[in-house]
Amino acid sequence: MSRILMSVFVVGVAVVGMVPILSVAAEPTASAEKVAKEAQETIEATKQYTAQQKEAFQRKAQDELVVLQRQILGLREKIAKSSESTRADLQKSLNELEKKKEGVREKLDELKSTGDAKWHELREGLHTALNELTQSYRKVRSHLP
Repeated sequence: MSRILMSVFVVGVAVVGMVPILSVAAEPTASAEKVAKEAQETIEATKQYTAQQKEAFQRKAQDELVVLQRQILGLREKIAKSSESTRADLQKSLNELEKKKEGVREKLDELKSTGDAKWHELREGLHTALNELTQSYRKVRSHLP
C-alpha cells in the first residue's frame, strides 16, 4: 500500500509541477500576440501621423503659392503701368518669376501624387522652391518705382 501511495504522490507532484510549465508555455504565445498587435497599432498610428503631416505641409505650401500668385498678379499690373524702359527691364524678371512659380506648382503636384512614405524626400525641394520664388518676387518688387 505504501508503494501505491508513493506512486500516487509522485504522479501528483509531476502533474502539479507541469501546471506552471504549461502556463509558461502559453504565456509567450499570448505575449507574442500582444506585442504583434501593439506593433501593428503603432504602425497604423505612424501611417496616420505621416499622412496628417503630409496633408498639413501640402495645405501650407498651397496657401503660400496662392498668396504668391496674387502678389505676382499685382506686380504684373504695376509693371504694366510703369514706364516703357522700366517695363522692358522688369518684364524679363517677371518671366523668370513665372517660370519659378510653375516649378513650384509642378513640385506641389508631384507631392500630391507621391505616397506618404516618400513625401519627405520632396518636402525639402518644395520648401526650397517656395523660398526661391519668394526671394525672386521681393527682388523684382524692389526694382519697382
